[in-house]
Amino acid sequence: MQSPELMPPAGPASATPRFFLRLAPPLVSRSLLIFLLVVFAGEVIYGIWRYDAWVTFSGAELRVLVDMGAKVDPYIAGNGEYWRLYTATLLHDGILHLLFNVFALYSLGPLVEGYFGHWRFLAIYLLSGLFGSLASYAFSDSISVGASGAIFGIIGALAVYLYRYRDNFGASGRAMLQNVLVTIVLNVALGLTVPRIDNWGHMGGLISGAILAWGLLPRYRAPAVVRLGDQPLEEEPRLPAEIAWIALWTVLWVTGVAAATLLMDQMAMLR
Repeated sequence: MQSPELMPPAGPASATPRFFLRLAPPLVSRSLLIFLLVVFAGEVIYGIWRYDAWVTFSGAELRVLVDMGAKVDPYIAGNGEYWRLYTATLLHDGILHLLFNVFALYSLGPLVEGYFGHWRFLAIYLLSGLFGSLASYAFSDSISVGASGAIFGIIGALAVYLYRYRDNFGASGRAMLQNVLVTIVLNVALGLTVPRIDNWGHMGGLISGAILAWGLLPRYRAPAVVRLGDQPLEEEPRLPAEIAWIALWTVLWVTGVAAATLLMDQMAMLR
């Protein structure tokens, strides 16, 4: 392997090379945030028009959520409405539920998107939301909505990234990782103690997001030409492997939905 060439600085600069990460701008995370707000506005308008019901701070009209695509197991297993496993991730049961997820996406989304890039972040967000819905579909018969599975997925992705590059970030990175882990533990505890929280959906999103992120972690290398002063690290091109990783988990999700549906059908026949 040829050693990188050391070039003199073009003007005043540091006496040594200093590498940094060039973060992607939060285009996808901000777009998803706006989309969630638009969908919630649709919930409000539909509820008033169809049922003369307003969305409150702590809850929404159940019929509105069901009409617009909540996760309802009998509709999915019995009627084949598998699209509900996705649309449920766009809906929210009240203003407080929306604010929690929007704040989390606003706070963490740009950071995760900055590290992973646009399309990796989108893949983690979407698939984590779908796996969260799958876990809820398989293990909970409650009607469920919310982007929490996807939010937990990007939290899991952030934890994996900070753990993998903990030595590179130093003390600040280790402190961030500790804060993320504490956030995960607190939210899991909250889900186990507070009624109406779909903890299966949270766990499905968290675990799938972490595993997906491990296969999509960017790998860095020094530039081919190293200059004195500040210089961004380059990413190793791994697009075919990353596409294969996403395709594998997409197939696993489809298989999981089919298996959960088959199990429900068998249990229904035994009743």
